[in-house]
Amino acid sequence: MSVVKLDGSHKAAIRGLFQSKKHMGVSVDDPSFTSNGTRNFNQVLYNIFCANYLGELQDFHAYGYMENYEIVALISFYESNEEPAWYYTLYRSGGDNNKLRDVLDAVIAHNEAKGRLKFYTLVNQDHSRLLRRFHWSKYNNERYGYFDEYVVPGKNRCFYTNAWELLFKRFLVPENTVVRCNFLKNEHRTELPIGGNI
Repeated sequence: MSVVKLDGSHKAAIRGLFQSKKHMGVSVDDPSFTSNGTRNFNQVLYNIFCANYLGELQDFHAYGYMENYEIVALISFYESNEEPAWYYTLYRSGGDNNKLRDVLDAVIAHNEAKGRLKFYTLVNQDHSRLLRRFHWSKYNNERYGYFDEYVVPGKNRCFYTNAWELLFKRFLVPENTVVRCNFLKNEHRTELPIGGNI
């Protein structure tokens, strides 16, 4: 049907997207996916998502694809206060990549309108080449380039605060991961955003 900005009224509509058996290609039953002794990764992730992205926090946002009053795909992101960038923190889908592409296009448009022309993602190193093919539209795939910033070995804590809290959500990932910087290519930058005030 359509892409909508998510808020507290969508808690029930997104619940079905937090039943996945895998996260970043790894079983959620892996002992690394624990938080405060809790082994139910999906429940912890759902609670984090609702508290951060469906609450009143100004810099945390989520968009979803609504179909028959259910959200069948969603993407959440954080708008950084330290730089003109955003962090692509989570995506969930019922399996239809076209709907996820529509959501990502809306999220990218939201951020470009605010002068945020680059963003960071976390990818499983083994699947890093598949991610763009999986849920990027042809339009944005051509407009955005990327480079891999650094690798975090499996079961290691990332020592960069924003990445650890936003991308890893303070979970140790059992596989090697890559923090990737995606950026709008120079030929598509018609004007630079304003980076100062009085």
